[in-house]
Amino acid sequence: MAASPAERPASTMMLSTNQQSSTMKLSEQSRKLLAIRDDVFAEWEKRVRSLIPGADEVSHPVLLDTLPLFYGNIAEALSPGYDRENAATDSSAAAGHGGERARTTDYQAVEIVHEYQLLRDTLLDVAQDHGIRFEREELQIIDSSFDQAIRDAIEEFTALQRSFRQRVAASLTHDMRSPLSVIISGAELLLATNPGKGEKIARKILDNGLRLERMFQEQLDALSQTTAQAAPLAMDQVDALTLARKVAEHVNDTTPAHCEVSGESVSGWWNESALRRALENLALNAAKYSDGKLISLNVAQTHGRLILSVHNCGNPIPDERRKDIFEYLNRGEQSDKTGWGIGLPFVQDVAKRHGGTIVLDSSEQAGTTFTLDIPVDGRAFNGPDLSQPG
Repeated sequence: MAASPAERPASTMMLSTNQQSSTMKLSEQSRKLLAIRDDVFAEWEKRVRSLIPGADEVSHPVLLDTLPLFYGNIAEALSPGYDRENAATDSSAAAGHGGERARTTDYQAVEIVHEYQLLRDTLLDVAQDHGIRFEREELQIIDSSFDQAIRDAIEEFTALQRSFRQRVAASLTHDMRSPLSVIISGAELLLATNPGKGEKIARKILDNGLRLERMFQEQLDALSQTTAQAAPLAMDQVDALTLARKVAEHVNDTTPAHCEVSGESVSGWWNESALRRALENLALNAAKYSDGKLISLNVAQTHGRLILSVHNCGNPIPDERRKDIFEYLNRGEQSDKTGWGIGLPFVQDVAKRHGGTIVLDSSEQAGTTFTLDIPVDGRAFNGPDLSQPG
């Protein structure tokens, strides 16, 4: 028989999308909810694998994906000490779940809805088995959490195919601008110089023209391929904590902000170059918007997944920007930097190519946290080699 919440260790780990590890502000009811978390997910996994077609072929880390973080958000939403209206408020965890299901499973939209419904039913059933009773207001918070999560997940799920073509178009514009500029400049210079100097310039035009042709062909091939057909990532065994420390050192050397690392050593199989570039992008963005305050990197793992988060205490990201912040060519209005707006979309692509997602949590109270939530073993997932320059 499972232990009652009162018999569980008092040090039950807090796990939510804002990565606030302390349980001090949680209500007693929320502590009980956290104490049965593993029982809830064990039972939920059984139900999902038996009731949802194709779920029995999905690995444990991929099946759980961002749901443990969402569960932690429910505990926060049920506690008056946390400024979270429901588990989906200020968080993109549910949208990330929908996107990951579109990329890594054969699910249809109705099966994502079914997953969340099963999780809600399982939570209530397991809670009842452990003698946990919810007040009417608490049930309303739980219901609204799942209702909003379902909407967010389905919206992201259905938008994935549209965004794929937008990313390809953005890549064409960005990657091909440099060689095309050389071609145009070379042609203009060739017209203005005497024939004796034209051969070298003509060779430069030819080389860059061939390069541009190859890039076009690669992009056209990508348009006709699904993610599963793309070339595999080069995977190596990497320690995420060591990687985070290298990134923190780079941030401290190149920005006025102070970056600190916490957490545990997590060894896994990832593309080290791509993961480092993604983490650096998040950390440098955090330094840019932190107003000189502390930047925190945290490394953790749960259910076979790496939870790699970057947190800062700057102004929260406005609600109207959260839905499109990961889209290509989308840059903040307040930014005074030039660029093509491909940083955060690149981070999202790195997460996707490792079979995971990037989660955003931003509020006035908790600050802003970006979390890379990916399987510890990424060797089963395919995607282009992001470590190579375009």
